[in-house]
Amino acid sequence: MLAAPIQKLIEAFTRLPGVGPKTAERFVIFLLKSGRGEVTRLEKALDELLQNIRSCEICHNFADASPCEICTDSKRDRTQICVVAEPQDVMAIEKTGSYRGVYHVLRGLIDPLIDALPQQMKLAELVARTPDATEIIFAFDPTIEGETTVQFISQKLKRDGLILSRLATGLPSGGSVEYADEITLGSALKARQKL
Repeated sequence: MLAAPIQKLIEAFTRLPGVGPKTAERFVIFLLKSGRGEVTRLEKALDELLQNIRSCEICHNFADASPCEICTDSKRDRTQICVVAEPQDVMAIEKTGSYRGVYHVLRGLIDPLIDALPQQMKLAELVARTPDATEIIFAFDPTIEGETTVQFISQKLKRDGLILSRLATGLPSGGSVEYADEITLGSALKARQKL
């Protein structure tokens, strides 16, 4: 039987994405063995996160200022908006160093099984940003939710001169046709390139 404070912290850690009971237990034991210093560092980091991070008023990414560093960067192409589902998608794209436009974080995707938009979805804000845009890039996972969201938003944004595009999908380098799922393989066939 675990002491109540230990069990409570294990349960708190299991609410984090990708953290199961065993991993949560390892986190708690690590903190207990490390002593007060490590717990204090974690506590300060969490407090700083809550005190200093906010949602950017333009793109809705998490940042320490609003507007964020990307939205205020004069070297960014504001006519190109990459629409992503969540803030971590911005981080992933930024790590590539190959995109110089701006972003819009929707904060969710449409679930076709539920006939309603997620309450937190920043769709109206996206529509308001598009009059000066020349291209909207949809950077969603190739899932039913991602496809449904692309189709729904595309209908809202259709106008002459606005390019709507999406990330290429298909087999990854070194991937195997034999083990590819149907959606990935179908996308690879549709997006095939001439040699």
